Amino acid sequence: MEIKPLAFESLGVRSQATFIETKDVRILVDPAVSLAPRRYGLPPHQREVDRLTELAKVITEKAREADIIIVTHYHYDHHDPGFIIPKDIYKNKKVFIKDPKENINMSQKRVRAPRFLNSIHGLPESIETAEGKEIQIGSTKIIFSQAVPHGADERLGYVVQVAIKDGDQTILITSDIEGAPKDQHLEFTLKVKPNVIIIDGPLSYLLGYALKQEDLDNSIKNLERVVKEGAETMIVDHHVLRDLNYKTVLSNVYEIARSVNAKVMTAAEFLNTEPLILEARRRELFKEENKPARIPRNLAQLLTAGGQ
Repeated sequence: MEIKPLAFESLGVRSQATFIETKDVRILVDPAVSLAPRRYGLPPHQREVDRLTELAKVITEKAREADIIIVTHYHYDHHDPGFIIPKDIYKNKKVFIKDPKENINMSQKRVRAPRFLNSIHGLPESIETAEGKEIQIGSTKIIFSQAVPHGADERLGYVVQVAIKDGDQTILITSDIEGAPKDQHLEFTLKVKPNVIIIDGPLSYLLGYALKQEDLDNSIKNLERVVKEGAETMIVDHHVLRDLNYKTVLSNVYEIARSVNAKVMTAAEFLNTEPLILEARRRELFKEENKPARIPRNLAQLLTAGGQ
């Protein structure tokens, strides 16, 4: 199995886009990228837009190779109705989506999911809701969870987790569970027993605002549990990499991993590159070079709609 993170916060943008290839099938999960409209009272820096443009091209190229595209929910860093990623990546693909009508919040149900489905209408070979399904392709099995809350606050909606097994190993992509603050978030993990897990990490940069200390503590405890339960490699990225102090936030998880000979790393480190953290360094970027981004029209549409 080949696992290739395409775009993550440690690679410079908001995303969790991942390409997985087995001997039977090529799968792309969440082909989208976005930026924070404002952070620290600052707009995106030009370096962020340059990186987003670069990684959007990477996602587009890998999407054309994919047989299956999966959309785990309808935040703009996980799906794209054509703002940045071309809609034609869905042409002749088998597409599995988070149910657009059940276990979904109002903004996604009324606006984002219908807009996305209308944008790709007539392009895919097939579109199916993902929740609870298992698909066998040769020796590869794709297993979808039931919908689980987007972190501790169900008002942010629900996501679908996806596990891919090829007989040799199992990868689980949790989507946005914000580090698993609820035991419900771990049920699918404990069921599929992944060797490799890609998990988004807690919203520690919003502690005291959109994240309670209790939920942060629960997330860390559950991340430790995943490592203890046998995950050999944990890629922790996405939300937690919006915090410059992410290594401190995850310090106990790193310690537990060392004690059981497991690896905890960012997507960049999984690719053997140094993390390229841009959003969390926006103040620093503007001090180095006061260069607000020239926002392309398509990106402006996304930022106006709200990056998440």
